[in-house]
Amino acid sequence: MAKILVIDDDVSFNDSLKQYLEYVGHNVVCAFDGKQGLSLLVQVKPDLVITDIVMPSVDGLQFIMGVKDSITIFPCRIIAMSGGGRIGGANYLEMATALGVDDALEKPFGMAALEKSIETLLA
Repeated sequence: MAKILVIDDDVSFNDSLKQYLEYVGHNVVCAFDGKQGLSLLVQVKPDLVITDIVMPSVDGLQFIMGVKDSITIFPCRIIAMSGGGRIGGANYLEMATALGVDDALEKPFGMAALEKSIETLLA
């Protein structure tokens, strides 16, 4: 199955997502902010990154921009997720989409929606 990097500062949400994704057969590594995520991205070289947007240190939008800068080193897909919020007139998921993520999921989302997104992106 896929190698997935999950980035979310909510430890319990991160753990739940990791448990589910490992249960369905993926290899999962977790980070708790975008800075740690960027470091693990280089080490792990995941097939897919699932990142929250609102996080301390380096947020999800900064992480996405960092990934897009290094995407020529190794390709990976990105799913952004957020529970809401806006900057100016655009919400965070609209901004993530404009930055080039492959899918965007609004929290809370069901595991079926996540699984469908993963299957579509990694097919």
